[in-house]
Amino acid sequence: MHELGNLYANKGEVDQAIALFNQSLEINERIGNVQGKAATLDCLEYLRQQRGSG
Repeated sequence: MHELGNLYANKGEVDQAIALFNQSLEINERIGNVQGKAATLDCLEYLRQQRGSG
């Protein structure tokens, strides 16, 4: 999900990217992947800042 989020973000489809990153975040939380969670949160924050809602 994280990599798909990156693809959509690079295409400029920010809303779809955020949705995919949120799914990635849920998965990472469920499996206890702290590094994956941190990377996904970083991407989400970057996109929110770019969108002007951060």
